[in-house]
Amino acid sequence: MATKTTITWEQFLAAGVEGRKCEWVDGEIVQMSPVNFRHEAILLRLNAFLDGYCRSHPEWTGFSSNAAFTMASGNWRCPDASLVRKERFAGGQFPVMAEFAPDVAFEVHSPSDKPSEIQSKRKDYQQSGVIQVWIDPEKRLVELVYPSRPLEYFQEGQPLTITGLADFSLDLKDLFAV
Repeated sequence: MATKTTITWEQFLAAGVEGRKCEWVDGEIVQMSPVNFRHEAILLRLNAFLDGYCRSHPEWTGFSSNAAFTMASGNWRCPDASLVRKERFAGGQFPVMAEFAPDVAFEVHSPSDKPSEIQSKRKDYQQSGVIQVWIDPEKRLVELVYPSRPLEYFQEGQPLTITGLADFSLDLKDLFAV
């Protein structure tokens, strides 16, 4: 059950630091650390793939890292990339921020990620019924977390497939080639 947010969207935007992504977590604004260039290069390839996927599967729409979603906890999270079924947007209109969690959240691990922050985000996604895709560039490994299924792991030589996303097959060798 979502908790009551004690800050308005406008206050949230005004409190942020220009050029830095932030999230609303447990009643506090959390500034995200800048990421390294490899993280950004992988994210660029991922977003290009997701854009192509959404163009060939118009029932889906993709977002990059500044799209804010409301978790079941009331936290506002901004995954590195996300997919949402278009039918979830009333009247086909995109809001300033979503009052719901994404269907699929993609997160690229960074060396600056704190284990407690990762666990908090994983918990928010789990409680919100989000399919989670955790990409580890150093290990060249992807962890796929479904809300109610066992974890799945994909290595560099395997394509990433996600149950429920028709024809979704991400070439991890290409993704990690940066």
